[in-house]
Amino acid sequence: MKCYNKIYTMMLMLGLATASLTSCSDDETGGNLYSAVIPSKVEFNLDEAHQQLVYTDVTGAKCLPMIKGETLQLNYAMLPEDVTFKDVVWTSSNADFATVTDDGLVTAVNGDGYSIVQVTPEALHSGSGINANLKIVVSNEMRQATAIEVNASKEEVYAGDTLHMDATIAPDNSTYKTVKWSVSDTNVADIDPMTGILTAKEADAILSDVKVIATALDGSNVIGEKIIKVRKIVNPEDITLNQAYSVGKGYYCALNEKMLNLNYTTVPAECTTSKISWSSSDESVATVDAGVVTFKGFGAVTITATTPNGKSSSIDLNIPAGLIRETYHNANHFSFYKASASVKQEWHDGYLTITTVASNATTQRADLKWYDLPVTLHAGNYPILAVKIEDAKDLGIGVSSRNLNFDAVGKSESGKDYKALGGGNNKWSNELKCADGSRVFIYDLSTVKFGTGGLAPTNESISFSVFQLKYADIKTIDHSFDYKVYWIQSFKTIDEVKNYVKNVDGISYEVIK
Repeated sequence: MKCYNKIYTMMLMLGLATASLTSCSDDETGGNLYSAVIPSKVEFNLDEAHQQLVYTDVTGAKCLPMIKGETLQLNYAMLPEDVTFKDVVWTSSNADFATVTDDGLVTAVNGDGYSIVQVTPEALHSGSGINANLKIVVSNEMRQATAIEVNASKEEVYAGDTLHMDATIAPDNSTYKTVKWSVSDTNVADIDPMTGILTAKEADAILSDVKVIATALDGSNVIGEKIIKVRKIVNPEDITLNQAYSVGKGYYCALNEKMLNLNYTTVPAECTTSKISWSSSDESVATVDAGVVTFKGFGAVTITATTPNGKSSSIDLNIPAGLIRETYHNANHFSFYKASASVKQEWHDGYLTITTVASNATTQRADLKWYDLPVTLHAGNYPILAVKIEDAKDLGIGVSSRNLNFDAVGKSESGKDYKALGGGNNKWSNELKCADGSRVFIYDLSTVKFGTGGLAPTNESISFSVFQLKYADIKTIDHSFDYKVYWIQSFKTIDEVKNYVKNVDGISYEVIK
């Protein structure tokens, strides 16, 4: 071993970033005889043609494809530039696929496989972490692209915005995994030929098209294309929020709905809406971003939109305690999940389909469980809890009996426990049979007691950590089946439930109970 290597190792063992050795015999005061600058980083310097071929695999490794028999001279840079010892060691993790010489010449030996080529400062120990790695992926022959699909997270951008384009190359085992990027009109947008980062420009037209082109690098001349629209920045001069969801119009928001997309109009109509600023009067109740309100808690809140010239418009919202509204018309509002891993559950626009599983040879079960907890009921604000559901007994499949049970576990604001709405099975207060074959089961919290806790209080909320609609003991049937859940909501009165079925669902009903 060279002398400087011994010195270097000693300095590393002492944990010195910049090492120095001193000799008291030469200088009683400890004069500095020698100083070494330790490498902090080493990295590969690939030419542009090979750099464009580099991709990142699922493990996060930087990969360079090569063909059997191909050679490549790897160059590197060591930082800082004034490191004391510049010698390096080259290694290959699998010489069956790729070898590397002492001066960095890589040879692709065999495919299909890979080898990790590493360069490390010679003076540093193997565990220092100061090295550069390149995964050489070797193919026995060039497998050319047959098709390229160009994708992006959105198809419209504003002038000045950037957009990362992505390309999917077919077949999956194509040798080269990257493309060269270009655009049809550089007056509308520029694109980095290697990274696919598109930068939109301020074009003359309010809306302009630019074609993004991805070209294979394997000589096949295969291309993929996608049209991106570039919108000119036009500042909004005025804004008016639609008041359909405002308290003034009699609308109340349910916390479980999670978010609300506000509708609005602007002057001019074709303007850059990202220039509108949004604010919430109470972010503990709701936040807002680009006109999308996200509910955080109960209470009243004012949402305001303001244009760059100071014009504004507001809407007053209210999220009252106890209001539940799950109608399955928005997948983002979806609040239920399957209570058992074996239960199949599928969301549709307007209903949820649930597939039962066997409890035993003659009994099926499929529950509905709220996952976005806690769920809050308030018997003073919304004393009626109702669910519209297909009843297994009405499906004509031989079901003779079933049990419906709200398995709820909660605690009031004052700390009292409440469990098992109704205290058992089939304890609803009222029942409607609807013309679409469904039934509405209605629980009146002013009369239906919990098995633990009694009647719900009217002056405070109950927050439930478990909220599950048990639909079980479905007999006598030896196979699974599907049933639909149309909605579960809370109301102020039973008449309000009936009006909802008649006017919102648009169906007639028969009062069973």
